[in-house]
Amino acid sequence: MHLKAIPSKSLKWFANHLFGAILGLSLAAIFAAWGAFFSSSAKRILGYAIQLLSTPPPLWATISLILLSALYTSLKIRQHQKSCNPPNIQEELREELGVYWNNQYKLRCLKCKWPLKCASKNFDSSTFWCSNCNNKHELRDKNGNHLTEAQAIEQLKKLPTSQ
Repeated sequence: MHLKAIPSKSLKWFANHLFGAILGLSLAAIFAAWGAFFSSSAKRILGYAIQLLSTPPPLWATISLILLSALYTSLKIRQHQKSCNPPNIQEELREELGVYWNNQYKLRCLKCKWPLKCASKNFDSSTFWCSNCNNKHELRDKNGNHLTEAQAIEQLKKLPTSQ
């Protein structure tokens, strides 16, 4: 794992678990309130709710929550920022089947040469998109038939210009 990805993944893991904990505690509080509603008077429940809502959270918890949310937001913004410059590619690319290919059979965008991602693995595995310029590319053979990435790589390996 790349060192720059560790804080992002750690923060994502923390946020997911924090969300799960908050959801679990909220559901437990709802069930407890529902049970308390049937077992005690409404005045007592209202008194507990007012007391709970009037107690402030600890200052360190508020500050840490604000700092964590700011860090998470800045990481997400930095992750989704688009760069105008194509990646520094030292390898040769060749255009086949509607996209650029490098010598490790990785797909690249025809416009900006960024790596392509599968648009939808569940529905159409022949459509790929570029996260840099948002162009969609379809893998098609010479007859216009849709190809999956594995089928396209098989065809590329059979071509005489393949390395």
